Amino acid sequence: MVAIELSSENLDVPLPSLKKTIRRYDIDWLRVILFGLLIPFHVAIGIYWSTYGAEINPNIEEIRDKNELEFIDESNDYSAESVTFTSMILHWMHQWRLAALFMISGMGTAFAFKSRTWKTFLKERSKRLLIPMFFGAWTMGFVGSIILGDEKLEPMSLSISFLEGIVWRSLVFWIPIFGKLIALGHLWFLWNLFQYSLFMTPIFHYLSKNPEGDMARFVQSFFTIPMFIGVLLILPLVLSITEILFKPWFPGYIGVGYEWFWFFVFFAFGYICIIAKEHYYNILESQRLNITVITLLLTLIFIWIRLEQHRTGIPYIDGGWLLENGIVHDKMTIFACLIHSFHAWFWCLTIFSWGSFFLNKPSKNLAYLNQGVYPFYIVHMPLTFAGLRLSTDFGLKNYPAILFSTLFVLFSCWIFFEVVRRNKVTRFLFGIKEKKIKG
Repeated sequence: MVAIELSSENLDVPLPSLKKTIRRYDIDWLRVILFGLLIPFHVAIGIYWSTYGAEINPNIEEIRDKNELEFIDESNDYSAESVTFTSMILHWMHQWRLAALFMISGMGTAFAFKSRTWKTFLKERSKRLLIPMFFGAWTMGFVGSIILGDEKLEPMSLSISFLEGIVWRSLVFWIPIFGKLIALGHLWFLWNLFQYSLFMTPIFHYLSKNPEGDMARFVQSFFTIPMFIGVLLILPLVLSITEILFKPWFPGYIGVGYEWFWFFVFFAFGYICIIAKEHYYNILESQRLNITVITLLLTLIFIWIRLEQHRTGIPYIDGGWLLENGIVHDKMTIFACLIHSFHAWFWCLTIFSWGSFFLNKPSKNLAYLNQGVYPFYIVHMPLTFAGLRLSTDFGLKNYPAILFSTLFVLFSCWIFFEVVRRNKVTRFLFGIKEKKIKG
């Protein structure tokens, strides 16, 4: 999910040898683009995987007519285990999109620490992450439950439910696994990002005070190993180790299970990419084509493993096979962990490499789009429910339903953003950084 630092300031990479800085517009553009994928993704999984329930799934009658099953097993082409073309696109996208966003968040942290003390950093993170998280959970979670039909449409009942929701969501959000699912929903990204920022602050502070020290040189050494082995082999191996250690025990979803540690590493890697300064960008420039070719090969292997998961029923990609299959690891599970991490890492490198090539350009629209990231992210989920319900009522299915619902959510989010960005209080509640609005 796209819950990342909105600010586009301080995105300047120092180049000591040139005695000047280069603005990294590509990082801001990728932030906006990757978020843009969030809306059609969330719309599509409500149609093809019925993630939000049968009541708002436009395809529900088609599925019932086909096999009389409601999203319960592998025989259903619309289940989360489906290997139809659309489902495979969704599975593939899910493997790298969030990883790239956590890397961008880590990069933003590196930029932020150039001009902030650790106290200022944590204060800003608390304000920019926790306030929107709580306010969004209290309000958007409540609105979503109304659209899903979980609330009685009576003034007294709604008032009591809203107040109760504030209390229980505030009390259970921190509980591992289930707390985020029932209290935060799609806002879990904010909580993970705050935890990562909190845990890494001592290291960030030390590196900012000792930019030429042993730890900084160690971090940069990954980008100077001959044949680019550090970036192309060692770093993705670290990601693979987190999967090998944690993936057998529990499936990864909404940033829990092995994903909590996996995304943590991506966040840290985003930080060290910026600490590496020009070494990181030199690799992206010089190895762009090689990285792209390797990424495509890894994608083919990933597809094969995903088909094997479908065939055998062993969740090689999702994790948690120990509970059902009674094994911690065999050759196939270890191979799957390696491919899954390498596939995600190389897609991130590919995205950042081509982003650097095409997107490192200024635009008068970029600052405006960046301001919209938090508001769009916070409010898009109940609007997704509304878009799917409208598609159902209009009799739309499949891709027409995706197109209509996506356009509905985008337009509705934009109207909402235009309203909240004009008031200081709502800007604060929805994480919009204070900027002077012209006209």
